[in-house]
Amino acid sequence: FNKAEIRRAVLMAMKQDDYMTAALGDHRYWRTCHSVFACGTTYANEAGSEIMAAGGDLDAARNALQAAGYDGTPVVLLNPTDAPVMSALTQVTADTLRKIGMNVEIQDMDWASLLQRRNNRGPVSEGGWSMFHTWWNAADVADPTSIAFSGDPENGWYGWVNDAQLEILRTAFANAGSLEDRQKIAAQVQERLLADGAFGILGQFYEPVAFRANLTGITAPLQFYWGVSLGK
Repeated sequence: FNKAEIRRAVLMAMKQDDYMTAALGDHRYWRTCHSVFACGTTYANEAGSEIMAAGGDLDAARNALQAAGYDGTPVVLLNPTDAPVMSALTQVTADTLRKIGMNVEIQDMDWASLLQRRNNRGPVSEGGWSMFHTWWNAADVADPTSIAFSGDPENGWYGWVNDAQLEILRTAFANAGSLEDRQKIAAQVQERLLADGAFGILGQFYEPVAFRANLTGITAPLQFYWGVSLGK
C-alpha cells in the first residue's frame, strides 16, 4: 500500500452503493458522494473523481493491480467490531479486495485498540496495517484546511501522505482572497488526493435526530445546543 498505483487500483474496485447498503441499509439515510469534501457544501467538486465514480469495475481494478506489480503481500484491515457501521465497511472492503486478487487479513479489535494500533507506521509484519475505516462529520471535511487532507508526513492524518505540493495548495487556500479562487484550489487539492489514492470515499450518510415539538432554536446540520429554548 506504499505504492500509489496499487492504492488507485483499490479505488477502482470500490462501489459506494455496496458500502452504504451494507452499513446503513435504508437509502433515505445515505447518498453517493465522490468528492473528498462533503457533498452539498461550498467546496464539493468532481475533480479527479472519475476513478471512484465508475466504482465497482473489478476487471479494471484486477488488471491495474497486476500492472502495478502487486506481489501477494498481506493486506491488513483493522476491524473495530464494537463499531457496527465501520465493521460493516471493513467486511465490504475485505470481500472486494479478495475479488481483485489481494491477500486480505482482517484483524478484529475494539475501537479503542484501533486508535492505538493505527499509530504504528511499521510494515504489517511488525504490527503495521494497510487500511482502516472511519467517518467524519461533514463540517470536519468541508474544506482543504482539514487535517484529513494534509500532505505533511510527520504531522498529518494517518496514512501520512507525503506531498509538499499539497501543503502549498492548502496554504494558498487559506490565503486566497475570493471564493472563486478557493474553489479552484479545492479542486486541485482533490485531484492530488485522489491521484495519490491515500483514501477512498465510501459515501455520505445522515444521522436522523428526533426532538420534541416545543423545542425551538435547533438548526441543522450541526447539533449545537446554544440558543435552544423549551416552550410551554
